[in-house]
Amino acid sequence: MRDRSGFFDRIKSNLLYGGIGKAEYDQVKGPIAEANKKSLERWSVLVSLFWIYCLVMSIWAADYAMCRPAYTAALAMCVFSYISSRIIVKRFPKTISAFMFIFRLSLLFGGVGIAVCQWNLRSLTLFAVAIILPSIFIDRTLSSIAVHCSALVFYILLGRNIILPEIYSWGLGNFILFSVFGILIGNAINRERFERYVYMDSEKKLVYIQMRYAYYDPMTELKNRRAYEEKLNGLKTDAPFEFCVVMIDINRLKETNDTIGHSAGDELIIGTSECLTSAFGGIDTIYRIGGDEFSVVLVGSLEQAQACLDELDKMVSEWKGRYINGISVSTGVASNKEFDDLESITAEADRRMYECKRNYYMNSGVDRRKR
Repeated sequence: MRDRSGFFDRIKSNLLYGGIGKAEYDQVKGPIAEANKKSLERWSVLVSLFWIYCLVMSIWAADYAMCRPAYTAALAMCVFSYISSRIIVKRFPKTISAFMFIFRLSLLFGGVGIAVCQWNLRSLTLFAVAIILPSIFIDRTLSSIAVHCSALVFYILLGRNIILPEIYSWGLGNFILFSVFGILIGNAINRERFERYVYMDSEKKLVYIQMRYAYYDPMTELKNRRAYEEKLNGLKTDAPFEFCVVMIDINRLKETNDTIGHSAGDELIIGTSECLTSAFGGIDTIYRIGGDEFSVVLVGSLEQAQACLDELDKMVSEWKGRYINGISVSTGVASNKEFDDLESITAEADRRMYECKRNYYMNSGVDRRKR
C-alpha cells in the first residue's frame, strides 16, 4: 500500500507541480510565471511572423491555398495572445496560464489544420508541433495533456468530415502517437526547468543570508560596523546637502552583565535597538558598531536629529524588559553644517556622547569602571 501511495504521489507531482513537489513549486511559481510572460510575448511575435509567411505563400502557391483558413485562424490566436500578454496579463498576472493555453492551442490547431488540408505535410507538421511545444513554456504536464486533448477533439470533429477514411485513421493514429511523445518530452524538459528554478531560488537565498551575515548584526538585525564604515566612505564622495551623525552608548551595560547576567545585558542591547528603530523610523540608517555602541546616519538637520533623540528618550523611559525595567543611553550628535570633513563630524558626535555619559555617571554617583 505504501508503494502504491508513493507511485500515485509521483504521478500527482508530475501532473500538477512539474515533478518537484507542491512546496518547491509554490516557492518558484512567481519567477516562472514572469519567465512565461516574456516567452509568451516573444513566441507570439515569432509565430505570428511564421503564419504571415504561410499566408503569403498560400497566395502565391496554389498548392497551399487549402491551408489558408488554418493559417488565418492560427495567426488571429497568436495576435490575440500577444495583445493579452502586453495588456491583460500585465494587469492580472494570474491569467498567464489561460493565455499560454490559448497560444499553445493556436500552434496545435494550425498544425492540425495543415494536416487536414495538406496530406503530404501531415507527418512533418505533427512531429514538428510535438517537438516544439514542450520547449516554449515552463509548464505542468496536466496543461500539456489538456492542450493535446483539445486539439485531438478538434482533429476528430474536423477530420471525420473532410479527410478520406483511410487517411483519417492513419492521421489520427499519428496524432495520438506524436501527442504522447510530445507530452513525455515536455514532462522531462519542464521537470529539469522547475528544478533549475528551485536551485536558482536556493542560491539567491544563500546569497541573501551571506549578505545578512556580512552587513547585519545577528542579535539586533541592525546593520553592523562594516556597513557603517562603508556608509561613511560613501558620504566622503557623495554626501547629501545636510546630514547628521548620531552616536549612542548604553549606560551600565557591564554592570548589568556582571550583576544580573548576560541575558539581561542582551535584553538591554535588543531593547535599545528596538527603541532606536522606533525613534528614527527604520533600520537602514541605524548601525550597531560595538558591544554597547550604536550610530545613526540621518539625512536632515540638527533639529530633526534632536527631535528623534527626544523621541528616543521617551521610548527608553517607557521600556520594560523581562530581566530589567529600564534603559539608559548617552547620545551625541554633530552635523556637516558644523564641520567640513567627516572625521571631524564623527569625532565631535563621539565627544558629545562621552560628555553625556560622563555627566550621567557624575549625577548618578556610579563608578564608570562598572559601566
